[in-house]
Amino acid sequence: MERQVKSSCGICFSLFEQAFEQAKAYSTVLLLGLPLCAQPPQAPLILRSTTRLVQLNVIVQDKKGNPVTDLKKEDFEVKDAGKVQTVSLFSMESNAPLPTAAEPLPPNVFTNKLERRAGTPSSVSVILLDWLNTKFADRAYAQAQVIKFLQQQIKPEDHIGLYTLSRGLRVLHDYTSDSTELLARLNSSDGKSLPDLSRAESRSGGDAMLLDTWLRGGGASRAEADFYTINRVNGTLKAIEFIANHLAAIPGRKNLIWVSGGFPLEIGLDNPAAMRDPTREQRTFSDEIDRTVRAVNNANLAIYPVDARGLMTSPQFSAERRGNANRRPPRIPPPAPGSKNQDTMRELASRTGGRAYINTNDLNKAIRDAIQDTRVTYTLGFYPSGEKFDGKFHELKVKVDRPGANIRYRKGYFDFAEQPQDEKTRKTELADAVWSPMEASALGLVVQVQPDASKPKSMNVFVRVDPHGISLQQQGERWDGRLDLLFVQKDDRGGQFNGVTDTMELQLQQANYEKISKEGLIYKKTIEMAPQANQLRVVVRDAASGTVGTVTIPFREIKK
Repeated sequence: MERQVKSSCGICFSLFEQAFEQAKAYSTVLLLGLPLCAQPPQAPLILRSTTRLVQLNVIVQDKKGNPVTDLKKEDFEVKDAGKVQTVSLFSMESNAPLPTAAEPLPPNVFTNKLERRAGTPSSVSVILLDWLNTKFADRAYAQAQVIKFLQQQIKPEDHIGLYTLSRGLRVLHDYTSDSTELLARLNSSDGKSLPDLSRAESRSGGDAMLLDTWLRGGGASRAEADFYTINRVNGTLKAIEFIANHLAAIPGRKNLIWVSGGFPLEIGLDNPAAMRDPTREQRTFSDEIDRTVRAVNNANLAIYPVDARGLMTSPQFSAERRGNANRRPPRIPPPAPGSKNQDTMRELASRTGGRAYINTNDLNKAIRDAIQDTRVTYTLGFYPSGEKFDGKFHELKVKVDRPGANIRYRKGYFDFAEQPQDEKTRKTELADAVWSPMEASALGLVVQVQPDASKPKSMNVFVRVDPHGISLQQQGERWDGRLDLLFVQKDDRGGQFNGVTDTMELQLQQANYEKISKEGLIYKKTIEMAPQANQLRVVVRDAASGTVGTVTIPFREIKK
């Protein structure tokens, strides 16, 4: 069922006003009493459709690789497409934990606002073990390298999350500095023990061989292999988006250490035979990669691809190629195996400010180097002068007034206007938010649940939306915006029940605009609990920007 709720100029803003008054009526309800919490430097509540804040993380190190910690805003110069920009947002973050949350959340109050959690770090690194794109033998080697790092090199100041991607994205453990806990989760994942390399290298059948065949492009037919490749590319990019949305609210730099065999940038365009075959797919993944990169950059997340295959060489140097030393060499040396996948790794690293680690057997060191980059980072933000939304790539250049300093940052951005928010886009993004195994934090939410005394199987749900995530555009004396809200009940297997979608059209006079700017927007919904479900997921999406926030409420945690 879907209905629209229109909140317009003053008098017609009844739903918000009713929810606001009802929430205040609960003497023991602290939802509205919860502070909006200290936030990292943010843009004011402004017209996102016509003004863009471009943010980038900058790493500055001295000649010995140590972070430079005493720079000021005046020490940086930023150029966008050759034009010097005014730095409007400046901050420096380290990898120290944020202060402990002032107080625990009251009963029946849930949030995705990370600053409400004790010990939330100001920067994190997530290790994603991508088994979807990695052959079995390489997977065992890569996992052993990660285990070696966790056993020998993790430091107290490191904040590391551990995720896996296979049939789905799975959070083994969110960010922690406890290596024992990380190892335990890795050990128990899928009910399997840590890999035995001697067995892995000799294994020659079953699922491992089937997976390896697919990753080499095999299968019943080339068309079937293309279908599988498209699915795993889209699935991988979608998983990276989920991770970006989940980590978006953490201040400072976030690193995604993507341990993988990778995937290609295109299929069916690499040789004339494939292009002449009508059964083959011929396509690139440019649009999909662009969307993922936008989400990653919006979250200030840098991708560090680590090739799980280790050192790779061209087939022409193989020891198996024995014979006459004077044999005529091939006219065009064949490319090294997996080089197309490495191109993708380089592309994602370059466009997000990370580094790609390929053709190396020291995966342990690659992980250590990536995590080191979170020690100290500078965040610079500017509003591009003469914004045109021309769709072109804008190269960014950053200079720092410190002789001998080495700096690293993402190389630019595509100057696209906000994407058209048509019905298809809306439904896709809401469905993704429901399906994601982790909370999206880009749009801050605080949700309170109150059992309905008059209806034993129902509950009243109050949702407060952080004002910084709401896009409002001024139209004369009115401020317009739109929020999509989705309430879905789920079970442990992902089954969904009693989904309800509301669209709130905001048309605010100045007084209500100022009220929301200070207190956030309050929305109330009465939910009838499905007997099959054990949790409720609340999804709120800003229609203009596509920014999403989600909160999951386990029914077992609701106090009567």
